[in-house]
Amino acid sequence: MGSKMAAATRVVQVVKPHTPLIRFPDRKGYPKLNVSQHSVGGKSSGLPMNHGPPDTAEIVKTLPQKYRRKLMSPEEIEFIQRGGPE
Repeated sequence: MGSKMAAATRVVQVVKPHTPLIRFPDRKGYPKLNVSQHSVGGKSSGLPMNHGPPDTAEIVKTLPQKYRRKLMSPEEIEFIQRGGPE
């Protein structure tokens, strides 16, 4: 009987509508840019061809020693290649 009384006295709370903290501009009025990744007809556009992230090898070379990955011993490499303990 106690659970019926608790259900009868339960208070209903109203949930506030979500208000976003970040607002993005309306871009429907702007035309889309037609950007190609390669030059047409061998002509250079003056932009570098690689628009992606820098080469991983270059990033590793510039990292301080404390953030670099430790070298693996041949035993560790063999263990991983085996797939774990025998």
